[in-house]
Amino acid sequence: MKTVLLRMSALFIVLLFGSALYPLAAQEYRALDGRNNNFLFPDWGAAGVHVGTATTIGYEDGILAPAGADRPNPRVISNVLFAQNNLKDDPRGLSAYAWAWGQFIDHDITLTPDHPSESMDISVPPYDAFFDPAGTGAVSIPMHRSAYDPETGTGVDNPRVHVNAITAYIDASAVYGANEERAGWLRTFAGGRLKVSTGNLPPFNTTTGEFGAPIDPAAPAMAMPFPFVQHWFVVGDERGNENPFLLAMHTLFLREHNRLCAELATEHPAWTDEQLYQQARKLVGALMQAIAYEEWLPTLGVRLQPYNGYNPYTDPGIMNVFSAAAYRYGHSTINNVLLRMDDSGAPMPQGDILLKDAFFNPEATLEVGGIEPFLIGMSTLVEQDFDCQVIDGLRNFLFGPPGAGGLDLVALN
Repeated sequence: MKTVLLRMSALFIVLLFGSALYPLAAQEYRALDGRNNNFLFPDWGAAGVHVGTATTIGYEDGILAPAGADRPNPRVISNVLFAQNNLKDDPRGLSAYAWAWGQFIDHDITLTPDHPSESMDISVPPYDAFFDPAGTGAVSIPMHRSAYDPETGTGVDNPRVHVNAITAYIDASAVYGANEERAGWLRTFAGGRLKVSTGNLPPFNTTTGEFGAPIDPAAPAMAMPFPFVQHWFVVGDERGNENPFLLAMHTLFLREHNRLCAELATEHPAWTDEQLYQQARKLVGALMQAIAYEEWLPTLGVRLQPYNGYNPYTDPGIMNVFSAAAYRYGHSTINNVLLRMDDSGAPMPQGDILLKDAFFNPEATLEVGGIEPFLIGMSTLVEQDFDCQVIDGLRNFLFGPPGAGGLDLVALN
């Protein structure tokens, strides 16, 4: 009898205080910032939490000072080991969708912003063919250390720890955003739909969402290293304008969200805007998970174990060694030229575009009428082989010409 009373008391407490103990117990949809996905560990996988570490962090002083002052120069390593002299297609014939999808998923699960006040520039060896052909010895590649939790880095027992600015879950945060401000700006608040611009493309950072309209000061921030570019697409992740293949992925799932909203509205005419938005968001997240787990990972040789039920003790957080090293494998598979093809598979009149000319260039998409030429081009283009060679577009012209904003992705890695 005593046991029964204890159980009834426990049930009464849960019913009475359930919303306080488990804030999302009555909610069907996950929070934008990933919190309370796990009732036992509500911060696991959420935006703004620590990046995990598999080993002791190798700071010079064990606290926060960078190590490696006596190691080889990163640009020299890039030149000697990673220069791509000959293009080599993937031997399995995987299309460029493989690396484009990999980048899209990367931007859905990890973002470690730069710390603007902590420069750690990489010196360029004299007579570097791209960055210092005159041999001045005074050239460097700009680099900043990563943002970190300001409550860390105070001592050897509390070394500096970086944070993941977005959710670690594959939850379509790249489509919707990982906070209320970005998510709200992207919504129409009518029929559950997300904003689009002409051509069924993502909205621009303007008052009307159209290219050329006045800039909207309330538009969410997007990464844009070129000051001469004033109008850019706004999507759920700040890096969405980085290249047209990536933007095409964002656009596809934006369109899928709105398609689902129309379908759900027909099936459930009494549903509110919020119900339609959240259900479509849930389905888009599930679709991204299915593609990642069942189609993309197997192409990398990764096959998941059979599902044995939810385990609240599995931490979904991103490990530093994964985001900063292992997942960067894809950089060797990226192509130097992005194909733009019409519906018949013929090259567009505007021609293909070099990756180095496509970085943060919204007009590369606008000038060919949208993402379709890039989608067809992606399906035709075979990605580069997974090896230690990286194209010049990433190694010498990342985000601009050498000496004029251009970076070396290998050296930065």
